[in-house]
Amino acid sequence: MRQKRPEFVPGDKQVRQNWLIFIAFYILFLIWLEPLVDFLLSFDPTAVDPFAMSGMNEKKMRYASIAYAATRSLPVGLMFWLGYRVVTSARIPPARMKLPFTVQKVKGRQARVFGLLLMGVSLFLLYWEMVQLSRTILI
Repeated sequence: MRQKRPEFVPGDKQVRQNWLIFIAFYILFLIWLEPLVDFLLSFDPTAVDPFAMSGMNEKKMRYASIAYAATRSLPVGLMFWLGYRVVTSARIPPARMKLPFTVQKVKGRQARVFGLLLMGVSLFLLYWEMVQLSRTILI
């Protein structure tokens, strides 16, 4: 019995460019996040006192950890969304979705298992992020 050759779906160049732009903006936002938190906390007029400065540093640690946790959760949420799309359509790539890279077409149970794996890993990473955030805030 002859096996069918695997079918490949070519990547889309425009989607690849859009993803690269999105990733570049995401990295820039991560770089500018801490100075943004510093800028927003610098409006406190009572921060000239050394004890108030210590309190402001504690506030900065809490706010920065919340902001970084939220920004790190964005790619994980995107991974969960992709896994959900794969599970609901039971194929890779999901229906009516262009990917930035070439992938082998997978249908049926294998695709659903891969989608469930993506969703499970992303839920675990979100859980771990929340545990780390609670440890940082409660200290």
